Amino acid sequence: MGRRATVQNSPELDEIRAEYERLWTDMQQADAKKAMRILERGRRKLSPPKLRLIEMLKPLRSRLLWAIPLGTVTAIGASYAAFIWIALWVE
Repeated sequence: MGRRATVQNSPELDEIRAEYERLWTDMQQADAKKAMRILERGRRKLSPPKLRLIEMLKPLRSRLLWAIPLGTVTAIGASYAAFIWIALWVE
């Protein structure tokens, strides 16, 4: 499997540069938020797979995201244990 040519070494360098200039011109007329989303999406696609995976998993690193399901499971377990304990106590 051979290495792919970078843009700098590509025979289509002038075509790529012209397409970039057209895109830049179009983006200057677009909404700023939309332009930022396009640029961020392009940056993610160009980044190495390892960095893409790290960036994709970044929201899962939030403590709140894990605290809510764990709290729910704990509450359900405690409710079940309390129900069994009360049922045995009443009997």
